[in-house]
Amino acid sequence: MRIKIFTTFLFITLGFIAIGQDNNISKEEYYAKRKKMMESGNNLLENETSNYQGNTRLINIAPDLYFLKGANSNMGIYLYEENFYLIDTQIEEEMDRNLKIISRLNKKASVKYLISTSNELKARKTAMDLKNDGTLFVAQKLSQKLNQNKKNGKAGYTGSFKPDLAYVNEIDLNIGDKKIEIVSINNEGNSMVFLPKNNVLFTGPIYTNKKYPNLDFENGNSLNLILNSLSKIILKADDNTIIVPGNGAIAKKSDVVNYKKVMNRILKQVGTLIENGKTLENVLAMKSITKNLDSQGFGEGSVTTEMFMTSLYNEMAFEIGPVDSRSPEERAMERLKEMQKDKEKKNE
Repeated sequence: MRIKIFTTFLFITLGFIAIGQDNNISKEEYYAKRKKMMESGNNLLENETSNYQGNTRLINIAPDLYFLKGANSNMGIYLYEENFYLIDTQIEEEMDRNLKIISRLNKKASVKYLISTSNELKARKTAMDLKNDGTLFVAQKLSQKLNQNKKNGKAGYTGSFKPDLAYVNEIDLNIGDKKIEIVSINNEGNSMVFLPKNNVLFTGPIYTNKKYPNLDFENGNSLNLILNSLSKIILKADDNTIIVPGNGAIAKKSDVVNYKKVMNRILKQVGTLIENGKTLENVLAMKSITKNLDSQGFGEGSVTTEMFMTSLYNEMAFEIGPVDSRSPEERAMERLKEMQKDKEKKNE
């Protein structure tokens, strides 16, 4: 009995010591500690939702600011008083679980805004259900011509489902003394979401940290577009900005800068190879082009190395156009024949 009483007293004492230690640290240190715990998977929020089956994981970035890290995409969650502000959605199969996770953060809160960073719905049914419950939808306004150019109508919002708040360049949501800045980064419907008070930037799918991008140049999503868009993200961020990518782990400004440099180098390499007459099979066989990125796990995401290189090759081949595959000797001989013909015409 004495042992049991002593053990209980010891646990209570240690508990008070732990609370006292937490009270002595600054808010910044507390949230840095909490963020580390959540990224390691040992956190209360994840334990609370362990009964739900799915692939996403809730990460706490700052006070009342979270993101759901998924296998193929991320989505942001901002809680202010009794309103949720969602940034993008994940695939339909994940959203039922996601909404249960979100509701546990504040059971009284409802979703006030759903912000799209790409004008492409991954969970149309869930979005429609939220809209019917009063959620306001925010997305970049696309021109009618651009919508018509999209294959299968996937990227533009048409029919009965249109944004409640549409913008061309930028729109700000003022929430008390805080603000959510939603800024267009290209003319293909891509935007970034910036919370200046927290210095947190959501890039949407235009940036994938340590993952290959999902290219689709026929629908406007080219690597050149991504590189130009990354320039705007880099300008918006500072060295202390927490960057939440469309896919992958939290990043810093330097990560985006390096990503852009590497992707630009690969783009130029593939372009040069095409101009030199190399086929897709030749390029795919050159593992050295992506060796460094593959060693970091880039090809282990939803876009494999072969998928990325094939899409990039097709994009660059289209931009460069038909290539003269003749040898230098054959081209020189053809040029000589043309010169001889020109000379004969002059002598006539």
